[in-house]
Amino acid sequence: MFRLGLDSGFIRIFYDLEESQRARFAGTVALFSAGFASLTFALVWIFSAEVSRALFESADGIAWVRLVAADLLASSFVFVPFALLRIEGKASIFSTYSLIRHAANTVLKVILVVSGLGVTGALISDVAGSALLAVLLFVELRKRATLAFDWAPLREALRFGLPKVPHGVLVQTLNLADRRILESFVSLAEIGVYQVGNTFAAAMKFPLSAFEPAWQPFVFENAKKENGPKEIALVASRMSIVFVTAATGLALILPDVLRLVSRNKAYHAGAAIVPVMVLAYLFQGFFLLASVGITIAKEARYYPMITAASAALNIVLNLWLIPYYGILASAWATVAGYALMAFLGASISKKLYPIPILWSRISGAFVAGVGFFLLGTLFENHLAGALTRVALSLAFAAFVWRSILDEADRSELKKVVGL
Repeated sequence: MFRLGLDSGFIRIFYDLEESQRARFAGTVALFSAGFASLTFALVWIFSAEVSRALFESADGIAWVRLVAADLLASSFVFVPFALLRIEGKASIFSTYSLIRHAANTVLKVILVVSGLGVTGALISDVAGSALLAVLLFVELRKRATLAFDWAPLREALRFGLPKVPHGVLVQTLNLADRRILESFVSLAEIGVYQVGNTFAAAMKFPLSAFEPAWQPFVFENAKKENGPKEIALVASRMSIVFVTAATGLALILPDVLRLVSRNKAYHAGAAIVPVMVLAYLFQGFFLLASVGITIAKEARYYPMITAASAALNIVLNLWLIPYYGILASAWATVAGYALMAFLGASISKKLYPIPILWSRISGAFVAGVGFFLLGTLFENHLAGALTRVALSLAFAAFVWRSILDEADRSELKKVVGL
């Protein structure tokens, strides 16, 4: 709500503008976003007691509501300069600023939480980290933006970005509704086990989040070129295979890691959740890659439609299956939601901006990955079995490298990692 989807709208419309218009556009979006975020922050501050009662059934959370709003306010000054760095391919500067923010946040969080401030201390550190990043990036913004207010491109950015607001809410529904439903059917202990498994599986999000900042600029840079659809499809196909390889390795290894690091053996039951949730996040990666036509065609209205259908399926399956199968049913319901999301995104995208994604090679890697994973489940949960699963994950990576990827793929991936 604080950003009105402008973090997506800014990058999309940026590539439609002439070089001479881009600095003014950056200044316009930064100025409008700062003003709207400040107004929203003021409203949240005024009505923080009401928000607290809605969330916590008491006014005890007023300070937390205000701190979260302050964090969002500070973050609203960040996305324009960050987007400009992504567009320019300044990965080293982008990463340096991110590391400074996270380092400062982590150190301050440890100090404040250990000092006894608890959740309040954690939220204060988030505000401080975001504010520090906003100050640092203001220097980058001044180099690249001109103070201006051009309504026409801003209107286009809002037209594209506003549907991302309900889309974002529905993605959170897809991610978190299962916790609320589980409370009605299983114990808090089982919910804790489910959360632990989910947390370990979230490691699959790292390759997705590492790739995403470079993906959008690449897509928009190539979309208008004659050979653009083929280039975009080639990268999407290669990255889908990379994601499958990462997912297979994580699904094989992470359950053993969970059992190793969890001192409380009750949490070991969460190991069964891990590979299922890794599969869910893999489908999220497929959605990221296969739905680019929606963004290219500036038809963002489809995003909330897709996530509404996916969230509805997730909720229905949770309500239907949890009474019979418990927390594992909730994990599979999340897989179904993300699978539907990927299918609908790819289907709609194909009509708006067809790209020849190499689904046969991706499905070949996927089927092989399932086979390697099932083979790994045949071994016991002890040291020898864990080492065997590590070996299987490495063997699968070697299989993909030699049998799924061709020479051009291997050469390009070597360039990406600097070999």
